[in-house]
Amino acid sequence: MKKKKKVQSSSVSERVIGDFAGRPIRVIIVVISLILILFPVYWLIANSLRTKTDYLANPPILFGANITIQNYQKVLVENGIYKEFINTFIVAAVSTVIAVVFGSMAAYSTVRGRIAKKIRGFFGLWFMIQKMYPAIATAIPVYLVMRHLRLIDTRFALIIMNTSFNLPLVIWLMMGFFEQIPLELEESAKIDGASFVQRFFRIVFPVTTPGIIASAILAFVGAWNEFLFAVILSVSRSKTLPVVIAGFITDRGLEWGPMAATSVVTLIPILILVWALQKNFVQGLAMGAVKG
Repeated sequence: MKKKKKVQSSSVSERVIGDFAGRPIRVIIVVISLILILFPVYWLIANSLRTKTDYLANPPILFGANITIQNYQKVLVENGIYKEFINTFIVAAVSTVIAVVFGSMAAYSTVRGRIAKKIRGFFGLWFMIQKMYPAIATAIPVYLVMRHLRLIDTRFALIIMNTSFNLPLVIWLMMGFFEQIPLELEESAKIDGASFVQRFFRIVFPVTTPGIIASAILAFVGAWNEFLFAVILSVSRSKTLPVVIAGFITDRGLEWGPMAATSVVTLIPILILVWALQKNFVQGLAMGAVKG
């Protein structure tokens, strides 16, 4: 009995000491993480609201600089980035829709096939290889092909490239989501006379809505921020916002203020999208992580 009491008392003391010593450490880690995440955003917004003298000051002015909206006036009124904003939205939205629709159907057909595990490994390998090899290695061949097809400086060329990037990602993610759907649910619909298309769009698709939203957000953000092929394949008509941001790097130096203002304008739609769909986004990621 004495030994048990000693064990219980020691466990209680260890718990108390752990809570006392662990809580400050956890708080410190959380605070440091928040600083690392939020400070770049603060610095971006702060520089977008500063004059050239303030954002070029040495040492840098962390707080208390004069606030001005002249950088936003230059970007939105003088330069007029509305066309580039529309280009970015159209390219990201269309490529995301294509990748999600066709990628979901391909993932569903693969999961319900006989070689689902091997095919999933193939798409996983395809996705990893695509992310591992340097995209610049394919820049010249892609440019030559697009020039031969007369697609240089068109939105269609950017949609093709972003769809090709997002398609393996969507297939890989959606295969994990479709694996969680009970096969009996589809078999009952099949007995009632539902075709493959009806079963997919009326039963399977609504059930996996959180997963589809998660895949769509990841695909949309990737297409929204894509820079390499946007700068290679666009000249003037199909320029996107990342290309505009890079345009503030000139031979006379960096225009930090307008660059920061354009970056904030580029960031706002993504933040609104993720905030509006954050519940479904988290549910989708959790759904894809569960293995039955």
